[in-house]
Amino acid sequence: MIRTVLVTGAAKRLGAAIARRLAADGHRLVLHYNGSGEAAQALARDLDAVCVQGDLSDLDAIDALFLRARIAAGRPIDGLVNSASAFTFDRPPVIDPALMTRLTAIGAGAPAMLAAALARQDDVTDGAVVNLLDQKVANLNPDFFSYSCGKIALAGATVMLAQALGPRIAVNAVSPGLTLPSGDQSAEEFATAASKNLLRRPVGAEAVAGAVAFLLTARAVQGQNLFVDCGQRFLARDRDVMFEGRA
Repeated sequence: MIRTVLVTGAAKRLGAAIARRLAADGHRLVLHYNGSGEAAQALARDLDAVCVQGDLSDLDAIDALFLRARIAAGRPIDGLVNSASAFTFDRPPVIDPALMTRLTAIGAGAPAMLAAALARQDDVTDGAVVNLLDQKVANLNPDFFSYSCGKIALAGATVMLAQALGPRIAVNAVSPGLTLPSGDQSAEEFATAASKNLLRRPVGAEAVAGAVAFLLTARAVQGQNLFVDCGQRFLARDRDVMFEGRA
């Protein structure tokens, strides 16, 4: 099955890896970006895709963003990969209201609204949504608090969307483990942390992209969260894994 897929946060990092895998599988892509226009346009040229810009923290503009994506595609959008995120550090007891509002909008509000917009298309009879979560949803610690709140909310929304949008629309999720360097993490720190899991090997962006590709066309999977983390979620930590190896 070949889909027309909107991939959010597709310009760089994990979003770009997912876009490359989906293009290799033959899917038609609309690449969403916010501030990374140059990278998005370059990737679009490589993948014979189209681009659409939008700020996912502005929930009032989400429906218009989806309409622009549909127009850019020139056809109905029957696939959605919600991969955009903003990984900004905070930790209680210091919680910035503006940051919490922004990160929960990007992490949960916008993905849910985009999924709903996809489902409202009268000319889509078989669609699929894949939400990118984080192994942190099953392995909580207070680091990156507002980001984590968004992912936890999206985990719950995945189940409720699956209940509400079936049978026309499949809704599932992927929860990656540590996949790419985060924040100011050095290459050495990342190499140390990336194998801190039950399989003692890095996850790799390709493995996450492969899981997304599977769920986009899976015929008998609904409301599932597929962990692609080499078992990282089973190793409880007081701090985020990106701080592994630091004094």
